[in-house]
Amino acid sequence: MKIKVALLSAGLGNVSRGFETSAATWFEYLHGANLIDCRLFAGGQYKNAVRIPNISRNSTLANILKRLQLIKDGCRLEQLTFSLSFLIYMIGFKPDILWVQEATLAQMALKFKKIFRFSYKIVFCDGAPVGHQFAKQFDHIVFLEKFAAQKALNDGVPTEKISVIPYICLTPKTFIEKKDARALFGLPENDFVIICVAAWNTHHKRIDYLLNEIALLGQDDVTLLLCGQPEAETVMLKDLAKQLGIKTKWVTLPPSELTKAYFAADIFVLPSLKEGLGAVLIEAGFHKLPVLCHPYDSALYIFGEEYDGLTDLSIKGNLAKKIEAFRKTDLTIKGNEVAVHINNTFNPDMLTQKFISMAEQVYNS
Repeated sequence: MKIKVALLSAGLGNVSRGFETSAATWFEYLHGANLIDCRLFAGGQYKNAVRIPNISRNSTLANILKRLQLIKDGCRLEQLTFSLSFLIYMIGFKPDILWVQEATLAQMALKFKKIFRFSYKIVFCDGAPVGHQFAKQFDHIVFLEKFAAQKALNDGVPTEKISVIPYICLTPKTFIEKKDARALFGLPENDFVIICVAAWNTHHKRIDYLLNEIALLGQDDVTLLLCGQPEAETVMLKDLAKQLGIKTKWVTLPPSELTKAYFAADIFVLPSLKEGLGAVLIEAGFHKLPVLCHPYDSALYIFGEEYDGLTDLSIKGNLAKKIEAFRKTDLTIKGNEVAVHINNTFNPDMLTQKFISMAEQVYNS
């Protein structure tokens, strides 16, 4: 008998970020596996997913409730309504394991388990991350990198309750010549193109820092390609780019189109100071791009302490200096070195097998 695994994502189909699409990527690799019966449940319309009715975080009703100050967070409303609707599907599917990474949704699943005496196990993937103090209430915790897992172990969380399984990340299915990829996005063929794949905000992804660092370069042949989702701060960020006089291209792309954007670039930058994993760092590596980012735990886990693309991005001017230094090197060689390391460490087939082994362990515990 196959182990029934339900992958839950209230946000999938409502927003398009790595956090949500990770569930869809897992399903892509798991749904044909011999040992598990895997189903994908999403809050919005998404290919091969069962759509669960909910009040989306960006819906008119959610926005009205926020303006009336009846709710603070549309994400919580989305997860609460998703969890209530999912009860019907849970009774029909009778999953052995729920895989979830949204905190409110996970808490609701735990409440339902206690109230209705469901027998499913809850695997909480700490992708945000929210930390092990919250996550340890569930049957099993999946961390995306080893440093977070070690902190949990140091605090007494049992070894058998912990797995380290990074997301499966976007890999190129076909190769596109750089000039052809640039033509698709209207990018100058001979410019130095820097790509950043991140939500367009200041509080986490620090796109304002990135824009100011590009301006510090003072180079007319640099174009910044920003692939992401608009947020409340986006209008201000676009105004800032104009004030600084830098060349930018802002695009929102589905995962199937994102690979083309990677092929259009010379180098990848992520300006945030903290990430649960930073799956886009791995994606960039798969596309043979040199990567520049802050040396937070997940970046050290992905690239290793000796990688020279890590630099303290809390300091003004550091990113500009690192870009200038990398531009003087052979970026093709650097990109190939990154790709070899990423392919050896984050091979999708290897990670799929780790997920299946984790599911078997949880099911039998």
